[in-house]
Amino acid sequence: MEEIKTQEPTLNEKIDEIYSTLKNGKNKIKKLRLPRKARVKGKKMKKGYAGVLFINENRTISGEKVKLDGGTYQTKDNNYHVTNGNELFFWEGKYPILWQRYDKLNPTNILAKEGHINEVYGQDMIKLKMKKDIIKDKKKGGGISWLYIALLVGGGYFLIKAFFPSLIGG
Repeated sequence: MEEIKTQEPTLNEKIDEIYSTLKNGKNKIKKLRLPRKARVKGKKMKKGYAGVLFINENRTISGEKVKLDGGTYQTKDNNYHVTNGNELFFWEGKYPILWQRYDKLNPTNILAKEGHINEVYGQDMIKLKMKKDIIKDKKKGGGISWLYIALLVGGGYFLIKAFFPSLIGG
């Protein structure tokens, strides 16, 4: 069999082909859509929730719904972030969103001018929020400790009754 030899196009031909496709408009620009996980509407919006779009270190964007509690919010990976409301945007005029980089404390404000960026305005608020969450965790453990004490007392009672029946009167 004979092999069919094809000649590879030159660089100028490749550039001309790309230029013609761009000029004819064959490449349509897709509209950026808000991820479903970051859409907040109705009751959740009234309760203080907002969507957060995370820009990860590998340049991917993921969304999440978070509750803004006094300007602070905690993400699924248990990191705390803070906003003063200037970074809050509305997607298509409907959905409140924040742009959050993975390595920053505060969300990204796209409209901020140079010199107006304050990266440390929320550290005190985050410390207070973390202390508040620690206190909540300590309160949750109280019920389990009472259960352990009751089991120890009950187990001790039955052991004494089994080995020393004359002490209890049985």
